[in-house]
Amino acid sequence: MAQDTATVPAGDNSLAATLRKLPSIYYALTALVVLSALFSAGNSAFLTLFNVNIIMLSAVILLAAGIGQTWSIVTGGIDLSVGGVISLVSVIFMLTVSSLGYLAYPLCVLIGAVLGYANGVLLTRVKIPSFIATLGTGGILVSVAYLFSPKALSAPFKSIKTLSVVNGSVWGVSNAFIIGIVFFLVFFVIQRYTTIGRNIFFVGSNVRMSWLSGVDIARAKNMAFMFSGIGAAVAGLVLASRQYSGYPTIGNVYILSSIATVVLGGTAMTGGTGGMVNTLVGALLMAVLQNGMTVVGVDVYLQQSLLGAMIILCVWISFDRSKVEIVK
Repeated sequence: MAQDTATVPAGDNSLAATLRKLPSIYYALTALVVLSALFSAGNSAFLTLFNVNIIMLSAVILLAAGIGQTWSIVTGGIDLSVGGVISLVSVIFMLTVSSLGYLAYPLCVLIGAVLGYANGVLLTRVKIPSFIATLGTGGILVSVAYLFSPKALSAPFKSIKTLSVVNGSVWGVSNAFIIGIVFFLVFFVIQRYTTIGRNIFFVGSNVRMSWLSGVDIARAKNMAFMFSGIGAAVAGLVLASRQYSGYPTIGNVYILSSIATVVLGGTAMTGGTGGMVNTLVGALLMAVLQNGMTVVGVDVYLQQSLLGAMIILCVWISFDRSKVEIVK
């Protein structure tokens, strides 16, 4: 598997080139520590148990959506249907949780897997670029969500016990946090120790060499987008359960947030490098950044500028320049 570093041209001994040789995750970890210290200095309430709990719960949703997005990005693609899947799943979950009970959870995960696999088929069989294919399907899914319910749906009172799967706790630890850790571990194992996980990264690293090595390119990409759909579905379930509601636009913010989570963790947009550990750090960094800027009173409009600047910086650090032709 390719290392989590950007390729530096031979003979380039500049400071920037030297810094880019370091694994991108080091930068993410450094930023996480530095920002936590700065926000804590700016407001002593930042590291209180109450606020840390808010950060962790926010990170769980970002982690689920981000892990799914990671699979599509490491293939060199992107999944812009994440928001549509989250929205549709939240609506379907609210419509079915009362009648199906606990079975509503696997049903929604299955829906996410099917929708993600359909995105992969559009990419590999119909030959539509992932950017266009997922942009289109995302819009379709939001429309379908509106057809199911044009207004917000509240959780039925009798389903409160069912929602404790996410909102409950075990020995004082939130179930949502446990779900996030288990979800991360499952996909970490898939990435590191399964053939399909390694093949997905091989394809993202070098499609031609993967094909020459006998890797089924179409299957690898289909599975990557299926995993992306599963991640979005889990994010939708956690989000709907935490808010006790679902509505057709609930997932819109997570289109860019899921991409930002992956990028901030150091996974390269050019594919083939990064992975689940990077996204875990990226989710924590994203949650800390969003919460910390609010806690210390950074203007909401300036927050978007600072987040955008960080994303550009992270892409610059992790971008694999060997995969693009630089015209001078």
